[in-house]
Amino acid sequence: MLLQVVIFSSLFLYLSISKRFYNFDFTKHLSTKNLYPIESDTAPSADVPESCGLVQLHLVARHGARNPSIDDVKELDVLDTLFANVPIVKDWRNPFSQSQASLLTQRGEHELYLLGKRSRKRHPKFWGNITYNPNVIEFRSSERSRSGQSGIAYSLGLFEGYGKLGESMLQPVYIHTTPASQDKELLTHHICPLWVNTIKYSPAFEKQKKIFLHTYLSKIAERLSNRFGMRPPLKPIHVDYIYRACSYAVSYSGSTDTWCSLLEEDDFLKLEYFHDMEKYYTFSYGSPLNTKLACKLYTSLVKSVDTFLEGKSSLKSVLKFAHAETIIFVTTMLGLYKDDYPLEADRFYQSKSREFRTSNIAPFASNVYFEIYNCTNKYETTIYVQMLVNEKPVVIPGCGYTFCLWDRFKQLLGNNIDCDFDRICQS
Repeated sequence: MLLQVVIFSSLFLYLSISKRFYNFDFTKHLSTKNLYPIESDTAPSADVPESCGLVQLHLVARHGARNPSIDDVKELDVLDTLFANVPIVKDWRNPFSQSQASLLTQRGEHELYLLGKRSRKRHPKFWGNITYNPNVIEFRSSERSRSGQSGIAYSLGLFEGYGKLGESMLQPVYIHTTPASQDKELLTHHICPLWVNTIKYSPAFEKQKKIFLHTYLSKIAERLSNRFGMRPPLKPIHVDYIYRACSYAVSYSGSTDTWCSLLEEDDFLKLEYFHDMEKYYTFSYGSPLNTKLACKLYTSLVKSVDTFLEGKSSLKSVLKFAHAETIIFVTTMLGLYKDDYPLEADRFYQSKSREFRTSNIAPFASNVYFEIYNCTNKYETTIYVQMLVNEKPVVIPGCGYTFCLWDRFKQLLGNNIDCDFDRICQS
């Protein structure tokens, strides 16, 4: 009887562990290389009080899935050499070239196309009353090609069937761009000397990186080296190369049977945290400067809304296409996804339920909408803003509800409106 109990208990434990691992979806833990979670043009209608009407819509979106950067391509070449004799990946060859580095992929185009489709379905009355005019609907992108192409893909989804070109009734749009050397909204950190000189290669992150490599990634490297008899053994940083290779394999071809298969559930969680720490110190709460770098973008938003509400502008929508760091700067300025503790190497296990998780905040095609509503009753008219992150309404810290009074929203931004960007960034 005792033997049966032991066997049953062991079997139950095994099945519990297997089930837990089986239910773990590592493709949702690839940090900023996560694919956008919605893959259809289906959008729930906006849950808005009947007395409220959408009068203006603003969007800040990240580009869709892209090819690896030049540095990532070089890392993949390193893996190609290191694993040349390892059976599970020995037939793999780096499919990415430096000449195609960082370019938008077909998957990336589709992500933004569907985002545009869903926008019209969410607000059919708003979009149905608007005929495209660059003075009424403004498209902007950073100077990077992947952002501009993402803006075009969004416009194709938004206006397909409502334009006048071809059988699909397409609508050509004009996209504004600002030279990268002058872009204080969408490439803000690149032209901020203080950021470049003190945060780009953050000493704070480098300290945490060193600890994390030694404490966690070194053990994964040792396990893989022993498993495949690799001599010389892998370095801890090579584990991060494998994680990146996995993420690009998923986004480019949907493949999970090469690099991804080398990592275990806990490996993915550790590597996701490793990347979250990097983004935390480089673009978010790890430095006070990062809480100010979206000030020009918010200034532009506030002025556009106020000018429209005063009847001095015909601009109904402003749609901007940029980068993961843009999304992180935007959410950081309002205090979203801020934990009660800093992200540090020795807090990994404590931080498994953290708010700051870039896989959720800034995947490919991530987006932030600002919906401006006019709400009227028999006594008064009130203006509200609703903020959506990745198409889900969020409560702006300090508002209490997803519908935030427009004047309250401006109070929360404080002196970030009309900020002196050059003074803030003075090195």
